[in-house]
Amino acid sequence: MDRVIGTSGRIAFASAMRNLLADVYPEHDHAELVRRVFEALNLPLEGEGAEPCEEYLRKWDQRDAFLITYGDSISRDGHHGLESLGDFYRTWLKDWLTGIHILPFHPFTSDDGFSVSDFSVLRPELGNWDDVKALSRDATVMADLVANHISASHVWFQQFLAGDAPGVDYIKTASPDDDLSDVVRPRSHPLLSKVTTSNGEKHVWCTFSYDQVDLDYGNPDVFFEILKIVLDYLKHGIRVVRLDAIGFIWKEAGTSSINLEQTHKIIKALRLATTAVHPDVLFITETNLPLLENLSYFGDQDEAHLIYNFSLPPVIIHALLSGRSDCVRKCIMSMPPAPAGCTFFNFTASHDGIGLRPAENLIPDSEIDAMTEHARKMGGQVSYRALKGGGQKAYELNVTLFSMLAENFDGDTTYGLERFVMSQAIAMSLEGVPAIYVQSILATENDQKGYEETGIPRRLNRKIWQLPDAEARLSEDGIAKSAFDQLRALMSIRMGQPAFHPNATQYTLNLGPNLLGVWRQGHLNDQSIFCVFNLTDKPQDLDLSKINLIMTVGWTDLLSQQVIEDYNGILPLAPYQIVWISNVDGRNRIESRLLQRYRDAMPV
Repeated sequence: MDRVIGTSGRIAFASAMRNLLADVYPEHDHAELVRRVFEALNLPLEGEGAEPCEEYLRKWDQRDAFLITYGDSISRDGHHGLESLGDFYRTWLKDWLTGIHILPFHPFTSDDGFSVSDFSVLRPELGNWDDVKALSRDATVMADLVANHISASHVWFQQFLAGDAPGVDYIKTASPDDDLSDVVRPRSHPLLSKVTTSNGEKHVWCTFSYDQVDLDYGNPDVFFEILKIVLDYLKHGIRVVRLDAIGFIWKEAGTSSINLEQTHKIIKALRLATTAVHPDVLFITETNLPLLENLSYFGDQDEAHLIYNFSLPPVIIHALLSGRSDCVRKCIMSMPPAPAGCTFFNFTASHDGIGLRPAENLIPDSEIDAMTEHARKMGGQVSYRALKGGGQKAYELNVTLFSMLAENFDGDTTYGLERFVMSQAIAMSLEGVPAIYVQSILATENDQKGYEETGIPRRLNRKIWQLPDAEARLSEDGIAKSAFDQLRALMSIRMGQPAFHPNATQYTLNLGPNLLGVWRQGHLNDQSIFCVFNLTDKPQDLDLSKINLIMTVGWTDLLSQQVIEDYNGILPLAPYQIVWISNVDGRNRIESRLLQRYRDAMPV
């Protein structure tokens, strides 16, 4: 992990960094930019001293899974939020979730943390950097870097208004006369905000809200400020950096101002610089986009280590509401294997709503309309984005996953728990690292009170739990405890199976309209798991002749422990039944010395 490349490594690193920054900033002194990178990393540009490190490649395996949570989603009177979260994690989650994604924890002025007013400290009610460090001793900690914008209260924007350095040159502006007609918008308000500064009237670029002013990455000083924040995160024990809204950071009039080439080069430069001194760091890009655009953030295995599998939530929900596998199967089949050293971040719910843009070309518009109506029926709300040429389109569904799945399109309310558990099991079964939102851990219904008090639709899915109430919910008999116990059992089984490695081979099976099936195979071909899901509220038959149960080994369902005896027979599946049919239970296997050597040598 701490191997030194040698002097040639320093030269190669400087050359690669120069090429990236020259492409992004062609009008600037490239040698000076490289010198500043070395200075930021505390590496000598010449002479004796430390060398850039070689990136550590074995960064995940089948044991890894994340909790997604705000720092105060679990609260307790008289204690910091992160202290309470840590106690909850160690008591209830540590044995089956290895990482914690803490949503923005800095002081903010709006958007529940995503309008940061100071990157240097934590909100006092959450704690301080020592609390982050304490969490990092028990879990892999992921932190949000809100990279696209800052709060209008941030010192940089106040400097911009006053005409003072450095902030005067950090804020993105444009003219109302510029051609901004192609700019992709996630919101429906006008893009530019008119403000009065000491240098006269300016129009500030605001992708998300007028309290969230966009940074100008055309100024390389902004890149170095962001690099400094990343390095500060890592100093405090954070090892996964989530680049929020990263696709929007480079803007140009006359373009879509999303996913531009400079955006990708900046991410590559951040990764190259950071891994030179922290070879175990991971970058994950948050790009709520259609599938192919999202996949582009892997780059050439030199950009994001992980990308959010944003298409999964809408297609899984559609499958469970409709009882049909066509759309989710299309999505899974469209996903290419992640490149070596990269993988997907599989989730079914998050602090945001259920994004609908990633469902484009996967779910027909008429059925997306049915999902929006269903969300409203289940007590949710629908958020919209502006379209080019006018008009609006549904952008996300604001509803908890548990409430959304409590009833299906046919009106069944009997199997809400089973639909909910299956949504998590599907995400656990696919190529990638699974992640579970704290509200899913607690099987939370819509927080109508939070929504009514604030008028913010996303608050439906952002309930703050008092620690005693959360623990009672998971320990006292009821639907939430049942859901929790099943999720923990599923993940505990998953963690022992090599075929569930995030990069293990995956094939999509065609088992008819009502069943979803995927075949996972370990790197060494020593284990296969056939994951099959009955998506309906009716019994279904699984024709075992349609899956590849080779006859030289025995097969058992890892969940029920049912032994499969007739490999060409019919396996009856109860409503919403899950089966993981495997030739071996990896938890019980004693590996040969040679097999272990092979496994240790695998680069992923």
